[in-house]
Amino acid sequence: MMSTQHKIQGSILFPVNILKMVNILGLIICFTAVIGLIGAFYQERQPIHILYTTIVIIALIYQISIAVIVYEQAAHTTQWLSQTWSEATQEYRTFAENKFSCCGYTHAYDHPVPTATCQADDIVNSAPPCYQPLTKFMQHNLRIIYIVLFAAISIEILALCNAITLLCARYVGTMRNDTAAGTTSSRRRWITKPTEIIPEETIPMGFRDESHTKKFDQTKMIDSVISVNSDERHYRQY
Repeated sequence: MMSTQHKIQGSILFPVNILKMVNILGLIICFTAVIGLIGAFYQERQPIHILYTTIVIIALIYQISIAVIVYEQAAHTTQWLSQTWSEATQEYRTFAENKFSCCGYTHAYDHPVPTATCQADDIVNSAPPCYQPLTKFMQHNLRIIYIVLFAAISIEILALCNAITLLCARYVGTMRNDTAAGTTSSRRRWITKPTEIIPEETIPMGFRDESHTKKFDQTKMIDSVISVNSDERHYRQY
């Protein structure tokens, strides 16, 4: 924001579109950081993690595009600086001439602004043109900008990997919980209470009926054969 308002020294010389894109990228990164902090406190809220992942992807794509644009600007500085100088405001040219102690762009008559070092009616005593120092200044600073942007892409990739890891971990945890809940319910579904067999001796003589007689007959059919093999007992029912 300060650079677009020319509060940073030398920012007036940079293309306005690059400054605006860098400012927008900074706002997106700040918003992403806020969403990431909220997601850290509310880890059970999956929509927050999805929003965080989406914003990180948008910021990554936008940052790559800005880095490529700045790289192209740095590679073709001489081509757009000439047009920029001819279309620039008087404030832009005055600042450049005072900063680099020059006059005009390619020569003293190339859109000069009268300053202490640039007199249109005195070419002999005027300063050299601004072409060479301005070109070197812009190439150097644009190179720094795109190197920083490309280096920061690694941080964006790490943030994206972290967001994807959180989403996958939450998805796997949910699947495990669902699987465990399904297994428990199926086990509960198949467990039945065994039928109690009431011995005949506990039933009074006057209350024995046909059902009790059948249960008593079942107990007579069980013959436990005990065999001891290495301290193990095997029970065979027939």
